[in-house]
Amino acid sequence: MQKLLYIVVLSIGLSACGGSDPKVTPPATTDPEQFIALRSAIESDLSENDAGAVSVAIYQDGKVVFAEAFGKKVNGGTEAATPQTLFQLGSTTKMFTGLATLQFVEQGSLTIDDKLVNVLPNVLYPSADSLTWQDISIKHLLTHQSGLPDRYAGETPDVSLLTYMASTYPQLNEQMNPPGIFHNYSNPNWSYLGALVEYLAQKSFADYMSDNVFQPLGMTRTFLNRDDAISDGDYALGFQKGENEGYLTDINQIPATPAVVPAGSETWSTPTQQLKMAEFLLNGSPNILSNQLRSTITERHVDQEIGGLPLHYGFGIYVDDGFLHDGKWYPVKVWQHGGNTSAYTSLFWVLPEKKIAVSIMSSGGFTSFESSMLAALKSVTDLPSPQDIPFVEPSEQDIQNHLGTYKFGNFTAIIAEGNEELQITLPELDVVGIPYEPTLNLLGDATFLGVIENEQIQFTFLPITEGGESVYLRNRQFVGIKDGY
Repeated sequence: MQKLLYIVVLSIGLSACGGSDPKVTPPATTDPEQFIALRSAIESDLSENDAGAVSVAIYQDGKVVFAEAFGKKVNGGTEAATPQTLFQLGSTTKMFTGLATLQFVEQGSLTIDDKLVNVLPNVLYPSADSLTWQDISIKHLLTHQSGLPDRYAGETPDVSLLTYMASTYPQLNEQMNPPGIFHNYSNPNWSYLGALVEYLAQKSFADYMSDNVFQPLGMTRTFLNRDDAISDGDYALGFQKGENEGYLTDINQIPATPAVVPAGSETWSTPTQQLKMAEFLLNGSPNILSNQLRSTITERHVDQEIGGLPLHYGFGIYVDDGFLHDGKWYPVKVWQHGGNTSAYTSLFWVLPEKKIAVSIMSSGGFTSFESSMLAALKSVTDLPSPQDIPFVEPSEQDIQNHLGTYKFGNFTAIIAEGNEELQITLPELDVVGIPYEPTLNLLGDATFLGVIENEQIQFTFLPITEGGESVYLRNRQFVGIKDGY
């Protein structure tokens, strides 16, 4: 069961042209074996994943101490990837979009408590959802508390960010629950923040980010336009998941999703570039953002509500009191955000108390380089001994609070107790013969795992008031509301 929770939590957790990164010359180490285990772990992870290449960089005490790449720029090709090779960043982009939003807060153009529909004009939300839409605040977007679904129905490659988020998205993507009740990861939150940046700046989101975020941070080879990556020329092509699955041979085989760009669908960068953001989070730069607002990025704004673990979300980054690896818990503070696109994966971790950061970027969709991350951390610091995962054990009353019937639109989930375990009945699946496991497996606190068609589904029961009756049954893709509410 600990292994299952480890898998679940990992899943939560998705412009100048030309030039090159400054040459990274790590200082000579007095221990020639310092990074041997790390290189071995990276090569092992690369061989076990559908990725053409992987690039890793480590920041420690104000400098980059390791920057190496493994594999080929194009699978089966002859040109090796280097630390200067570009990869897509995915959802790790969110911390940059959050930084841009806070710049407008500092300028006085908005506050985090402002309502979205008051600062972004002409949002055509459904009249039936008027009250809940009008309650969505900037803070709700920054912390994934808007209740907006994690999907982009109606999104096309030729639609503009502002047009889609103001008109198409609210009409075709029904809000799942009122805002401000709980954290539920949803990329469109960040598309709205990007649209807001674009509206306030009166320039494209990509241009604003280049001029006001990437360039001031010194990230001169971080791009939000694919044409910039093409012009640069030094990029990796790897294994694409989903539609048209397989190894890429041309950059334009990657789907274009302009509305998803602020959430991370088209950010190109390198690990050494990413570590400049780590340095900013650790040390600040008042010409980019005041220290007071910078500190809010890594504050614990909302509990993730996963098994009772001490996991929180800041503004575009996870703020945790530990991390999971191989079914064990490492109790060390970490700021982190992963990222996935169809063909790339990113890991970005900062250990603030140790002044250490690691960025890992690979050319493969939804790859797993967590063992490399652990090896990277161990190469530069001592980690605490791993412990059993600190689940919170629910009381019998907690379990009783979950019983009832929950509705997901036209879909129903009936939660009952049987054999001292929670049982789930899904009538609509029964009618069409879709198999599922009737028993929900407890992970911890109010979080359970169900199985539908051999796929594990995570559920968390959530009340409106602490300790009260459960009202919501939360999953990233859907939210059930108990009958009577």
